[in-house]
Amino acid sequence: MTALVILAAYAALGVAAAVLAFARKQGEPLGSRLGQALLTLALWPFLLPVMISPGSAAPSSERGTRSERARRLDEATERLEECWRQAAVESTWAAEQAREHRLLDGFVARLRAQERRLVEMEAALAQAPTSVKERLTRLYEHSTAEMENSIGLVEELAAQLTLLRFSGLGNPSSARVERGHIEDLLLRIEALAEASQPGAGEAPPPAQVARA
Repeated sequence: MTALVILAAYAALGVAAAVLAFARKQGEPLGSRLGQALLTLALWPFLLPVMISPGSAAPSSERGTRSERARRLDEATERLEECWRQAAVESTWAAEQAREHRLLDGFVARLRAQERRLVEMEAALAQAPTSVKERLTRLYEHSTAEMENSIGLVEELAAQLTLLRFSGLGNPSSARVERGHIEDLLLRIEALAEASQPGAGEAPPPAQVARA
């Protein structure tokens, strides 16, 4: 009888751990959630202490509080990387654009830094005194619009890379047209990246002006 009670308690704890694992994976594909739940059911004595520890709750909480803008950036950059990888397999031109790929990596890194700054600005706006709140609001709105525009370029580039993959199936000359669109987008992204560099647009020091 005691053995049955222990076995029942063991099974109940396993089921509870599996349900907890399933619930904590909200937002992920159903297959992934079920797989995690089954793994937890089998190994709950090892996984449950980790799941209920305070530190393990932080990533889920952080994902829940992230802005829609940050999630959109993540989705756009993941899609861009996947589309670029697929295009490079099927297009010699895409495979040869190593410099442009590095440019995109740097551009995405700056967008992530800009997103962190926008979050800081939101916190500052909530506590800003009236004397600076209006100017800070204008700055925030301008920065947000720039961020949205930049994410839109990343999304558009991913879409154009998808078109490039399939453009050769019809009229071969359409591949050149799609490459032209991609090159135009890359030039716009490069211009934005250069404009966001520290010191961009600043006037040269007086000594340099004098020498000029």
